[in-house]
Amino acid sequence: MYGPCSVANLVKGDIKYWCTCGLSKTQPWCDGSHKGTGFKPLKWTVSKSQTRFQICACKYTKDPPYCDATHTNVPCNILEQQQSCDRKQLHIQDCKLCTSCRWVPDF
Repeated sequence: MYGPCSVANLVKGDIKYWCTCGLSKTQPWCDGSHKGTGFKPLKWTVSKSQTRFQICACKYTKDPPYCDATHTNVPCNILEQQQSCDRKQLHIQDCKLCTSCRWVPDF
């Protein structure tokens, strides 16, 4: 997903695990789908109570877990990364997720 997840009603002190791999079915939070990929979730303690947070869904933010609008250039950047990936020869159908360029097979 190229854009933020709008998350409501988090309370200061809540602990969340932000998905860093992009495979979770419960975005933006981790559901364990990263297992076997080399990615790990980011443990995040909510620092303030507010009505709505914009949480990154593209996984390329420079300020995780918050959206910083990096997603506006992500599609072009991803294609470029995947085409020049050092591990490109390992991109096979049974590969779950490339840790270098985030290539995911079409299911």
